[in-house]
Amino acid sequence: MRIDVLMFDGVAEVDALATYAVFANARSRGLEVEPRLVTADGAREVTGCYGTKFADLEPWDPSSARVLAVSGGWILEEIERGVIPRQLAEAKEAGGADLILAGIDSGSLLLGAAGLINGRPATTHRADYHRLAEWAEVIDARIVDDGDLVTCGSGWLAGIDLAYWLLERELDAAATEVVALEQWTGRDRQGTVWRRTLP
Repeated sequence: MRIDVLMFDGVAEVDALATYAVFANARSRGLEVEPRLVTADGAREVTGCYGTKFADLEPWDPSSARVLAVSGGWILEEIERGVIPRQLAEAKEAGGADLILAGIDSGSLLLGAAGLINGRPATTHRADYHRLAEWAEVIDARIVDDGDLVTCGSGWLAGIDLAYWLLERELDAAATEVVALEQWTGRDRQGTVWRRTLP
C-alpha cells in the first residue's frame, strides 16, 4: 500500500511527519506499506509552517498511490492561490476510484476547496468547522470514514490516529501490529471513528 503524504510550503510539520512516521514504522515491522513525502508540483524542497526545510522530496504519482494524505498548515493561503486544490482534483481523477483521500486536521479544507468532498461527511480542526461546512457535512468525531474519503480532526497528533485506522482498515491482520505501534509510540488511538451506516 503506497501512501503519498503531500508536502507544500507552509505544511504543518507534525501533521505530515507524525503520519509518515507511523507508516514508516509499520513498514519496518514487515507490513506492506510504502510511505513517501511528495509534492504536487515536483518541487524537491519545501518549508514548513514553523520554518523547517524539507529536501529530497518526490513528485507524487496518484495513479500508483493507494492513499493521498493531505496535511494541514497554512491552508487558507493555499486555498486562495488555488494551485493545490486544482492539483488535488486532477490527482483524484488520475488515481480513480481506488485512491483514498485522507485529510489530516485542516488539510480537509484543501480537499473541500478542490471540490472533492461536496456534501460528504468529514471533519477537520474544530476551529475550522464553519469553513468545512461550506463543502461537507461536518461530523464531530476524531476520525470520519466515508470509504474513499477519511478525515481526522483537531490536534497535532491527529495524523497518528488516522494512520493507525487506515492500517487496521486496509491491511489484513494489521490490528495486532497496530497495538505494537501504539506501544512503540506510547500513544493509543484516541477518540471515536465515525463510519457511514450502510443500508
